Amino acid sequence: MEASIKYKPNLNQKKEKRQTGLSERFSMNWIVSRRYDGFFFIGSCVFTLLFLGIFMYAETLDLAPQGDSIILTYFVFTAIFDHPHIFQTFSRTHADKEEFEERKHMHTWGLAAFIVAGFIITGMGFEKELIVFAAFFGSWHIIRQHSGFLKAYKGVNKDFDKIDDYLDTGLFYSGMFACFFRDYSGIKSPVVVYKELTANFPYLPPQIIEIIWSIFIFFLVAFCLRQVWCFYKRKPINIPKVLFLVAALSTHYFVFFLTALPFLVAESLETVFHNIQYQGFVMHYQRKRFSHVKNVVLKWFGVAMIYGLVVGIIEIIGLITNGWSKWLFVPFTMVVIYHYYIDGLIWKFGKNPELRKLLFDKTAVVSSDLDEKDTG
Repeated sequence: MEASIKYKPNLNQKKEKRQTGLSERFSMNWIVSRRYDGFFFIGSCVFTLLFLGIFMYAETLDLAPQGDSIILTYFVFTAIFDHPHIFQTFSRTHADKEEFEERKHMHTWGLAAFIVAGFIITGMGFEKELIVFAAFFGSWHIIRQHSGFLKAYKGVNKDFDKIDDYLDTGLFYSGMFACFFRDYSGIKSPVVVYKELTANFPYLPPQIIEIIWSIFIFFLVAFCLRQVWCFYKRKPINIPKVLFLVAALSTHYFVFFLTALPFLVAESLETVFHNIQYQGFVMHYQRKRFSHVKNVVLKWFGVAMIYGLVVGIIEIIGLITNGWSKWLFVPFTMVVIYHYYIDGLIWKFGKNPELRKLLFDKTAVVSSDLDEKDTG
């Protein structure tokens, strides 16, 4: 009996040493939790493959000649993923009293100005140029969101060494821009958006890709060597950061280098990862900010899905008919561009330490000045 008592503490002690050693070699702090982050922020990149599968399956149904395989894939994307995530922005811009008061004119008159500008641009016959602008702005918006998650994973894991900042930033942006310019370089003829609807994208020399790709390879080698060095020196390796970089860069490489797809399908594959990331992050925000509202996440998600289905149907009708119905979609197009713009302002945690603490400090609670009358 005495022997067993003495033996048990030794096992526990060894287990504790193993766990301590593991935590010293690998840093694994998450924004929300391992499972939540794994599904919404990192693992959601697999939805890119899902949409490729939808398109390929639609192709086998003899829908290709009429372009219906494209429109079917795009409708699933725009109605169920893209427009619902756009609507979720309003939970931050309009439902959050503090944010609304801080930028009241932008969230009211500014939004109205975006919509009026859309009607003016369309009325002047520049809707094709608007498509090009939205495509560029949208890609930049996706890159910036990924950059935000990269910074978040560095922050929660206290990954602040200067050399890592340089390598992480260089690797991320060189990889993203290599994909971005790969998509928009060497275009000498109008791009078919859908059937007769085309758009003229600016010509970018293919040599740009070679230069940026070489820069990316340099940073990739340097980044990998840095991880090996950290492991050898027993410095913690930021696992969530590494996983996120692999997910973001490999997804964009897959879309822009390994596939040759119609414009709308490529847009779906590029954006769906971003959509699910944003949904997950806004849901996390809603739980924290409006914790006093019962089923707040479910309520916002339900309305967002209804909005997405309605707007998605309007958009598809506009694409198919390419007639007067396109005017119905103009306001929603400009809401999308408003989302691209305003999203760069409402999540600046450096200027809003209270919001940063609320979302990234797991011990944080909702501000005491938020009560039921604030959100209705």
